[in-house]
Amino acid sequence: MLQFLLRLGGARLRTAALTSCLTALAGCGAARPEPVEPAPVPVEQPPEPAATLAQAPSPPILLRDVGFLGPEAALHDPEADVYLVSNSNGGRGNADGNGFISKVSPEGIVLELKWIDGAAGAGLDAPKGMALVGDKLYVADLTTLRSFDRKTGQALGKVAIPAAQFLSDVSAAPGGTLYVSDSSLARPRSKGKAAEPALEAQLQPSGKDAIFLLDERGVAKAFAQGPELGQPTGLLADAGGVWVTSLKGELYRLVADGKRVARAQLPGTGLQGLIETETGRLALAAASTSSVYIGRRPPESEGGGAPVTGGFEPIITDLTLPGDIGYDRGRRQVIVPLVGENALYIQQIPSG
Repeated sequence: MLQFLLRLGGARLRTAALTSCLTALAGCGAARPEPVEPAPVPVEQPPEPAATLAQAPSPPILLRDVGFLGPEAALHDPEADVYLVSNSNGGRGNADGNGFISKVSPEGIVLELKWIDGAAGAGLDAPKGMALVGDKLYVADLTTLRSFDRKTGQALGKVAIPAAQFLSDVSAAPGGTLYVSDSSLARPRSKGKAAEPALEAQLQPSGKDAIFLLDERGVAKAFAQGPELGQPTGLLADAGGVWVTSLKGELYRLVADGKRVARAQLPGTGLQGLIETETGRLALAAASTSSVYIGRRPPESEGGGAPVTGGFEPIITDLTLPGDIGYDRGRRQVIVPLVGENALYIQQIPSG
């Protein structure tokens, strides 16, 4: 009997101990802390795009065999973000009514070959330099300055300049005043008659070099005249006057009353176009050296002084008869019409 009671008591003790242990384990489970969620890993945001493009230029673009015919000048329209290219289409001095203006994308795609077409009634003969003022596109065309709607290309008007010989470029000052260059090229005359239309080589300087000024009313007057202008071509107007390039190879500045205050002699002749980069440097093309040059403005002095040399260096070379260049500031792309190849060359240049 005693052994039975001992065995019964031991069993009860073991049962009580097991119950206590299970209760303790249950309590431990209830007190276990909730699993902690891992902290979110921060997502790295992509860097903001650079304010300026990389120093290394992107590959150049050459548009050839796309329909250009005597591409003379290029201009970037920053509002539409397109490049405009004027085409003389035939003799550069021929009043034949078949000139046209093309639209090209910054990526080098011809959007509209004959956006403005002289043969379709636009009145263009041999268009050259262009300028944008408000909603108007101005085009220098032989002896006439024409205007078109900037968005539609519709002809708006024209200003004939009776004293003009060979209008080359047009540039607008901040107040809307327009400067127009006349390189005074003309065909030689024989027995009182002009020579038959032929190649550009037959165009000769007439000595009637001029820069005309058109006010807001469209009234034209001579701003500077004479062979000392060196056959002016490219123009870059500002509030105080205008910078000028010439076929004789000079870059100079004219201020009030046509007074010359700065001069530079470039390495080549046959200068065409004149643009300003975002850093204030000037760039222009030289037909004689097949190059585009870039440099700083020459210093101003009373009377212009002797021309400065050595301030410009080539940035693009091996171009066949470059024309009036344009510039896309946002992409730092120089736009070069190649008259000798019926082509357009686009190249990005380094900043600075």
